[in-house]
Amino acid sequence: MNGALRITVGVILAGVAMSLGWGIRGDYGHEVGAMIPGALLGLSICLASGREDWWRRASLMGMCGAIGWAFGGQMSYARITGYTASSSLPDVFYGYACLFLIGGLWAGTGAAILALSVTRPAAYLERFARPLAALWLVWFALSLSGVTSWLSDRWSLNDTDWVGAASALAVAGAGALLFPSERSACALIAWLAGGWWAGYLLLTALLGLHMTPPRSDNWAGCVGLFAALLVYLYRHRDRTAGTVAGYGVWIGGIGFALSNVPNMLGRAQWGPIGRYEILHGLDYWKWMEQSFGLIMGLGVGAVFLGWVSPRLAPPAEEGGTRRLRLVALVLLLIVMMWANLFKNVRNWTSQKQIPGDVLGLGSSSWLLVIGLLLSAAVLVALVRHGRQRLALAPTADFGRGQLLLLLVTWIPTVGALTQAMPSISGRGVFLVQASFWLSAGLVSLMAVSLPPESAGRRPALCAASDVAWRLGPGFWIILFLTFMVLYGAARVTVAAHAAPLPGSALRFAETISPN
Repeated sequence: MNGALRITVGVILAGVAMSLGWGIRGDYGHEVGAMIPGALLGLSICLASGREDWWRRASLMGMCGAIGWAFGGQMSYARITGYTASSSLPDVFYGYACLFLIGGLWAGTGAAILALSVTRPAAYLERFARPLAALWLVWFALSLSGVTSWLSDRWSLNDTDWVGAASALAVAGAGALLFPSERSACALIAWLAGGWWAGYLLLTALLGLHMTPPRSDNWAGCVGLFAALLVYLYRHRDRTAGTVAGYGVWIGGIGFALSNVPNMLGRAQWGPIGRYEILHGLDYWKWMEQSFGLIMGLGVGAVFLGWVSPRLAPPAEEGGTRRLRLVALVLLLIVMMWANLFKNVRNWTSQKQIPGDVLGLGSSSWLLVIGLLLSAAVLVALVRHGRQRLALAPTADFGRGQLLLLLVTWIPTVGALTQAMPSISGRGVFLVQASFWLSAGLVSLMAVSLPPESAGRRPALCAASDVAWRLGPGFWIILFLTFMVLYGAARVTVAAHAAPLPGSALRFAETISPN
């Protein structure tokens, strides 16, 4: 497979994989749901890169993609789409501008964190193993004990996830004191958590800015976190990650905003959608989510595969990343799956779709035992694989990356189907689930079709600190002109319906003229 064909297939793979992940994310929501598309994107880019040094980091790229896109999951956007469903042009334009901001923060942060997995030396990355594991255990303990809910109820702070940011600061501080060799990793965690607090305190607490009152103001924390991340990249001269973050802002922003246009046209039954009954009753919200994932995956995939991969010089490989790889695999195959799929059981129980007890034992307990056994099998397999005593694991880095991508693709896909099964008789639900399986099949086909041969090194390679990595003036011009595109999208949306659509909301005074 020649270089151009590999890049083309890789970009399509990245787009379809993230479209699938984002559709599934809509069924589970929040930060843990957003980990799925991020992981799928990172693994897709890794396999399609044609770089052996990236293949060795497959699990790390999947983990960094999951973590990077998880940050944006705390931002609420349902009410923002409600603004775009009104008949007031200022409200609709405001809604599209907010969608651009949220999508830009989501993809900008995610792309930058993903870039760190290929720009930083192995020794630097390995220092994150213990802090990341400790942070997740603290978050899990706070959630399981009810402390997170209690603190959030007692001090809401505009319904933000301040407990997570505060505990991250505490874990990073304790880790820096107890393990001096890991201070660089703890510093980044503290820097991001501190940026979150700075953004929230400045934009919301001090200036009183609220994007979607009375909904959460996590967006302000995400602005601060992203700004802190850019400062960190600048101080460490990681120009590659900084530039990728800039492209991510535009790709995520324009993708999030424009994918909402068909959603509004569908809900308004505009033009052919209203004339043809076959287009009625479809889940246009879900298609908006999958379209956003597709656009973001194609765009970020094109940046990494068409621009970064051929030019980026490999970072210094100082030592191994054995501990971090184990943490990454546990995160992807156990933590991420549990954090999302447990909601299936919660929904089955609340809707009385499973019996209350069987043989004197609650159905939830039966499913808990099953989940623990499966997790134990995965954990034992990972430990044995780390000791090179697991026969079923591929021996080559590329093969291990393929297997990991297939697992991260199919476990959530099957999980989403089992959650939707009771209501799959509806046309809209059936079509969405069918699209998930078609996308997963296409991802699998492309993943196994990629050849394991390296694309070879290009003669002109640039270090991550090279000044050649920069956003040219064309980028800033396009970013400026994007707001004209958003205004055009607002005009089209307002023209598609005479009255506000169901679920619409107003951000400004109702006395504003709709035209």
